[in-house]
Amino acid sequence: MSSNSTLTNLKQAQSAERSDMDGLIKFILATLLAILPFWVQNMMSFGVLTIYLGIMTLASKIKPKTLLISATSYAIIVLIPYLFGLLMNTLIYSLSNNALFANQQGTYESFLRLFRLFIIWYVSILYFHSTPIKTVLGMLDKLLKPLKLLGVPVEDYLKVVMCVVIELKSMGVEVKNSLGESMRSVMGEGGRWFKINVKGIAQIIVSLIVDSFGKLEKIESFVEKVNPEELYYYCFKLSKRDVVVVLSFIMLVSLMWMIEIGYFV
Repeated sequence: MSSNSTLTNLKQAQSAERSDMDGLIKFILATLLAILPFWVQNMMSFGVLTIYLGIMTLASKIKPKTLLISATSYAIIVLIPYLFGLLMNTLIYSLSNNALFANQQGTYESFLRLFRLFIIWYVSILYFHSTPIKTVLGMLDKLLKPLKLLGVPVEDYLKVVMCVVIELKSMGVEVKNSLGESMRSVMGEGGRWFKINVKGIAQIIVSLIVDSFGKLEKIESFVEKVNPEELYYYCFKLSKRDVVVVLSFIMLVSLMWMIEIGYFV
């Protein structure tokens, strides 16, 4: 991939993102959404919040595959270790009757903790999958302006990050196809995994590592040629979509507040 074609793609993406929400407004709303579950206690409020997040998911047009991967990662990183620890704690308490291992929280409290953690996880997924990386880096560039005034090469660091992201996106399909062909060449007849050639897999790994060093030179050349303005940017813009989303969030908070004070009871 040449630097000229990369910059052309970036400009096309920039023009396509003008109708998207402002990155800063979206970040503030995402932060407030992550905090909301710690403020409410009523199950109806959690239900309203879940429906709202479902609507935001549909509006963000995030692929179901992305959501499935997110749910799987949450289960592996958070849910399974938490439930395993809870099970071990209960088992040790039942065997030793040690008060230190007594579970001080009921089922409802444990569910609330897991649900709140899931909301934080889910909102972060929605934000980063619906916000271009160049917008995130552009906001970081403006946020870290005091460091730039002190002489810290913030722009150089952000340029490297953006160039690496661009190269990874461009080589993703290539690596996937190459790896698939290489794996088929070292598998046994009929694709039976127990006949995989271990030596062949080792050669594939070495080949990928060697190719990655070649990519480093390309990234270094790319970083030297481009300007920060061509890679990332951020400019505050207030659109009708921003106003609609902010108003919907205000309505959400108002509805949850009325539920919490028992207005509908």
